[in-house]
Amino acid sequence: MLTTNSHFIKSIPCIVLLLLIGCKNPEKTGLSKQALIEKKVDSTLALMTLEEKASQMLNIGLPTLLTGDYWGAREHVDFDAEKFKKYVMDHNVGAIHNTPGYLLNTKEWHDVIKTIQDSALQKSRLKIPILYGIDNIHGANYVKGSVMFPHEIALAATWNPSYSESCGAISSYESRAASLPWSYNPNADIAASPLWGRIAESFGEDPYLVSEMTTAYIRGSQGKGLSDKTSTAVCVKHFLGYGAGRNGKDRANAIIPENDLREYFLPPFEKAVEEGAMSIMISSNAVNGIPCHINKYYITDLLKGELGFNGVVVSDFSDVEFLVEAHQSAKNKREATKMAVNAGLDMLMNPYDDDVVNIIVGLVENKEIPISRIDDAVSRILRLKFQLDLFETPYTSPTDYPDFGSKKHIDQNYKAASEAITLLKNENSVLPLKKDRKILVTGYASNSINVLNGAWSRSFLGRETKYNDATKPTILDAIKKEVGASNVDYVAGTDYLNDINSDLAVKKAKNADYIVICVGEIPATEKPSDINELDLPKAQQNLVKKLAQLNKPIILVMVQGRPRIIRDIEPLAQGIIMAYLPGQEGGRALSDVLFGKINPSGKLPYTYPKFSGNYLPYYHKKTDIRDVNWGYDGFYPQFEFGFGLSYTTFEYSNLQISTDSLVGSDTLNISVDIKNTGNRPGKEIVELFIKDLVATRSPDSKKLIRFDKIPLEPNTSKTIEFNITSKDLESIGIDNHWVVEDGRFEIQIGGHPQKLLKRTFNYNAE
Repeated sequence: MLTTNSHFIKSIPCIVLLLLIGCKNPEKTGLSKQALIEKKVDSTLALMTLEEKASQMLNIGLPTLLTGDYWGAREHVDFDAEKFKKYVMDHNVGAIHNTPGYLLNTKEWHDVIKTIQDSALQKSRLKIPILYGIDNIHGANYVKGSVMFPHEIALAATWNPSYSESCGAISSYESRAASLPWSYNPNADIAASPLWGRIAESFGEDPYLVSEMTTAYIRGSQGKGLSDKTSTAVCVKHFLGYGAGRNGKDRANAIIPENDLREYFLPPFEKAVEEGAMSIMISSNAVNGIPCHINKYYITDLLKGELGFNGVVVSDFSDVEFLVEAHQSAKNKREATKMAVNAGLDMLMNPYDDDVVNIIVGLVENKEIPISRIDDAVSRILRLKFQLDLFETPYTSPTDYPDFGSKKHIDQNYKAASEAITLLKNENSVLPLKKDRKILVTGYASNSINVLNGAWSRSFLGRETKYNDATKPTILDAIKKEVGASNVDYVAGTDYLNDINSDLAVKKAKNADYIVICVGEIPATEKPSDINELDLPKAQQNLVKKLAQLNKPIILVMVQGRPRIIRDIEPLAQGIIMAYLPGQEGGRALSDVLFGKINPSGKLPYTYPKFSGNYLPYYHKKTDIRDVNWGYDGFYPQFEFGFGLSYTTFEYSNLQISTDSLVGSDTLNISVDIKNTGNRPGKEIVELFIKDLVATRSPDSKKLIRFDKIPLEPNTSKTIEFNITSKDLESIGIDNHWVVEDGRFEIQIGGHPQKLLKRTFNYNAE
């Protein structure tokens, strides 16, 4: 209950209104825009009671405001009048997240948000708008009719940050068309194990590639400024080490020494902060046995201190109470809240009720949480709301977004999917396929939009077929459209785990010239994506083995968020394509690659393992690859990081460096010639690695420091130049600081991990 007197309550709205009107135009105040926002934050904070501050720290789930059970099935939004008044008007909570449990269009979302914001701005005491957050994982995926892009792992496979940027921009535009201003994306986690199901939502295993794609996404989402009505505030996740669970499972404890933390896991978040990210979500797991939600060193010392982050630090779903239930690091929710807030958490995603509000109030009154910590948290939350201009524009009109779901957006989505697709094998140039041949299409992924889209597609798991867009073709549909239905036979063959009619597939294949087998994963994320073995399910492998006995060309198309072991069936396929989770336009893009309309140009953003028990990232140590004969031949992936073929060929030559001895802060210029030696246009990804030949802390096999994607016409050449400095040579030393030691380094450059051109040079600090 509020403790202020009624006269003060009635006067507050007028005071706030005068403050906002007086500070609306920076040119009239002489203040910069940011200084003006800080003035508004301070003025608003000064008027707030402790209860109101604690309420701003609450991020509650939308279903809590509705009639019925939180997870109950719904077909329309019915607000529970009593709960709505309690959370929106009386408490004026800081944020709301989640969906009502079914798919809404832009008008329906607008009406929901308008109802919430009108009540908050007109009927709460201080009239503070509510921040609404949503999981825009690969597009505005919870808005009916929106464009759903390839998942982040596929965007990373393009090695083209412009697609990550356009994904961010279009996702933000289409999200704001639904009045949703806050996106829980991008994922800046380093995917340390392919067992981790959320690798599909990541940009892969490499810190530099992850950093480049993450910052590009942020530019797309926020580049016009948060007050722009086509921008959304990103919430970068998950800080820190979420993708490094020791057992490869979601939310599992990770063991990360400080030097590895700084070398691999921290850099993408540092770049995200530099790019202007204004909210960051804390990792659900523990690192070295310490839950990230109570790790003051991570949140306060590293993120807010060392990286200078001044945005909002938000918990993940129910993760404060999970400190009791899962981590067993707190005896009750009161203790968990105390530990998390004192560690630096600003906003608690407490979906089901508002008990943390009273808990926070009690802890402050009992001097167990300093009021300065609360004021810091609330200032950050208010700052984000002012930056988003929610006080002036709490919702937007769908009619102001004519490009929502437009052909322009669809075309960009198609291009991203096309450039992501990675050709891994093309024996005897079996691809592209000839159109005048008979084709059998089979396999679990061959006739499913849901498998193409993956998780977070209209529903959490992405398995609801009722939300699928009937205008989007499956792989089968697209192939039929390309060559004619009369030239295509289809047999499902298997589902995800079981044989359905593989014998019928063999029978039909006898009349086919080509066999296109589309294997894949069941849509899943978070805990449902946990698996116990990395091998592709046996039923799907057996389908390949049965069909291979016919000695006809097999094209294996893999539609999956992570690499699955294909060691036994790889030799049976003449062509292998990695499609990742390509999204709505994936069927069309895959067909166009199969038949040569698109020349594939994607490359792997992770190391593709050959054995479940022998996974190493490309930047392993030499001692990691000691083999049973004491040699150094223990790194044998199925396909290496950065690998990908084309329908044309590229030749590298004339690697030049500007000096053999780099001194101090000087710049080293590197140039190389690339020629398209094939007979069709193509795009090549030029990868530049550095290798420290001797270092006190054992050096990595190599480290990606630059890349560029270039188009080349047949029989044409281009010279590519990169400039690097000593900063690019640095690694984390034995004292856990970035350092570059005097010595010899090797430049490695090319487009094929096993055919890199190399030059060495010396580095001297002085």
